[in-house]
Amino acid sequence: MTETDKRTNPQVQRTHGLMLDAAGSLLSQGGPESVTHLRVADEAGVARATVYRHWPNRADILVDLLRRGVDLNLAQLPVDTSIEGRVTGVLRAFAAALSGDSGQTLSAMIGLAEWDEEVFAALERMTEFGPRMLRSLLSLGVDQGELVSTTDVDLLADRLIGPLYLRRLLYHDVLTDDYIEKLVVDSLAFHLPDSGG
Repeated sequence: MTETDKRTNPQVQRTHGLMLDAAGSLLSQGGPESVTHLRVADEAGVARATVYRHWPNRADILVDLLRRGVDLNLAQLPVDTSIEGRVTGVLRAFAAALSGDSGQTLSAMIGLAEWDEEVFAALERMTEFGPRMLRSLLSLGVDQGELVSTTDVDLLADRLIGPLYLRRLLYHDVLTDDYIEKLVVDSLAFHLPDSGG
């Protein structure tokens, strides 16, 4: 099964969607251990071989569930949007992803990754997307002089995105726009050229 088939063949897309719906339902009802090839096949009404063609292992099913719930394709921001505005946009999109079905999937994967190497590897692949996007944005900010040249981009990205994981996945808090705006303002305060930092 090629990625092109998954994207362009209507029958393949429909079957893929049915199986993901089934996997999502199983995850909600019984946690990650219930998401097996056999149970997805039974729930979706397809052959087990069909499930294996789409996902060679359970970790791949969970990764696709996570991807399905995540949409970080941000609307094009005006060219004069400040670095604060761009960072806030990325964090809002990431917070929305964590607050939806993908947050539940991510929580399940974190728990399972402790004992399942395939899930751990899949989790590493998927959880990189938010930090990678944020690091790219911050690096560009340094290059363009919006952030001071001494900014440690990796550390700043961790300081910005870490609280979202903590509050949503551990505390089960709602990630409000106000919280995100305060987080951005406080985190960037000493990295702006006119801050004296």
